[in-house]
Amino acid sequence: MSKSVLVIMDPIDSIKVEKDTTFQILLSAQEINYKLYYLNPESLYIEKNQTKGLIWSLKVFDNNTNWFELSSEKDYELGMFDYILMRKDPPVDINYINITYLLDNIKNNQTKIINSSSSLRNVNEKTSILEFPNYITETIVTSKRYSIKLFLEKHKKIILKPLNLMGGESIYLLEQNKDNVEETIDKITNYEKNIIMVQKFLPEIKEGDKRILIINGKPIAEAIIRVPEKNNYIANIAAGGKAEKYIANKRDLEIAQKVSLYLLNKGIFFAGIDIIGDYLTEINITSPTCMREINYFHNLDLGKKFWMEMK
Repeated sequence: MSKSVLVIMDPIDSIKVEKDTTFQILLSAQEINYKLYYLNPESLYIEKNQTKGLIWSLKVFDNNTNWFELSSEKDYELGMFDYILMRKDPPVDINYINITYLLDNIKNNQTKIINSSSSLRNVNEKTSILEFPNYITETIVTSKRYSIKLFLEKHKKIILKPLNLMGGESIYLLEQNKDNVEETIDKITNYEKNIIMVQKFLPEIKEGDKRILIINGKPIAEAIIRVPEKNNYIANIAAGGKAEKYIANKRDLEIAQKVSLYLLNKGIFFAGIDIIGDYLTEINITSPTCMREINYFHNLDLGKKFWMEMK
């Protein structure tokens, strides 16, 4: 019997097909005759205690010029779908959190939301690594200028990250005795109002930032490593990094196995972890990427595996 898949995502007409993981998951669903539907998150609402939205029937095509077709626009109750892919990109702001509340309200317990609305709300992609103290570099989470300056004094070179963004956005490198220290701290913390993550700089970033996908608690050894541009410290593809073929080593898989148990316990079906050198740096659960690149380099079909693991 054919299943129905509703995807909640940012405008589908703006994606880069050759790099988009959501597109790959949808394409693989369509190939096994699942029916696809599309919802722009801004159209979600609750009426008579039912979560509804303006939803389109969707077809996808694997080309760079005409990759989707929408038809039959209609208001539907979200509990009528078998699967809901929550693939809206960060920021994880108040609007994002509010969407998770609307998804909580879906009455049909048979509707599976990937990833679950509670996990998207409660598991932060940055601070969740603190659950693994043996696998992370020295890290603090704070908004205080004084604490950050003390951390910089200790480590000489540090990385500052906001807690709710993605793709290398608003990540800063600070070095001791540079003129821009206080200015940068004030900018990213909004003058000590916003809590951020601060980490010891890892020089291994020159070799690249490894992305390992985890599907239903199973780490995928076939991976990629994103290598930053020369003299850059951000390796994200969205920030100019170059993806290269990579096979996870023993340490990578040890980390991935530990994280996998945590993810299963939190009800997280699909995630991507980032590792620099020997250190876990992020656990991506909102809209993990790089499936298409991994498929390309390793001749895999991880979209098909995604749906096989769902059964």
